[in-house]
Amino acid sequence: MTTCIARRAHADRTSFRLYKEEGGLLKEGKYIWTEYCCPNVVSESNDRCTECRVKLPNYKYQSAPKCDHGLVGGPYPSDSKLYGSPFYLKQLKDGWKIREADEIRAKEFQQKAISSMGRKPKVATDGVPVASTTQDLPVVKEKQPRKPRTIKVKATEVVQPTPELPPASGQALFVESSSVPVKVTDVITVKVKKIRCEGKECYLDSVSGKLYGVSVNGVGPYKGRYNSQSDTVDTKYPDSDVEV
Repeated sequence: MTTCIARRAHADRTSFRLYKEEGGLLKEGKYIWTEYCCPNVVSESNDRCTECRVKLPNYKYQSAPKCDHGLVGGPYPSDSKLYGSPFYLKQLKDGWKIREADEIRAKEFQQKAISSMGRKPKVATDGVPVASTTQDLPVVKEKQPRKPRTIKVKATEVVQPTPELPPASGQALFVESSSVPVKVTDVITVKVKKIRCEGKECYLDSVSGKLYGVSVNGVGPYKGRYNSQSDTVDTKYPDSDVEV
């Protein structure tokens, strides 16, 4: 594996402007961009990554991958406005000048692009770098696996199944239910909700204030009365549902 050798333009904010003097005044001119080598990884048999294979003629944005700047070490296309491109050379011919600091910086980026490409540019017999012969391929976006949907479930009261056999006469059966409490023969259904009291999970009957423990089957044995002000359980009160 190696890196793509497509030439790209740095972000617009790093570009610079040419200048000329007219009538004793300094006039700012055309924008010129600096280059870098595309850092995307490709196989040894490819010169360009998928992103750099699709170029659009006369593309407006120089720093976009779709703007054609050629290959590092190769000739500059006509659409390119990089330092050293035909566009740049024409501006110099028309009388525009480059500031020394900008030229030093642009040349440094040129050398850095060549040194970071990871391979030598292809050279013809006459010693002039040539463009890649790799066939341009359309960009094929890989389908991303669909992410599983995350469903937030609000904690609600759960209805525990009622045992097939009723408890002994006079013994109350406590289950979580969203329905109104009813009394059927010897089975008493009490509406409860789970709370934390004294650091432990309990079931609370908000009507009577009774607290029940938590068991593997749901509601456990009676613990006492709940004191909401002190968030404690008062064990002095016996279970009124138990026959004596």
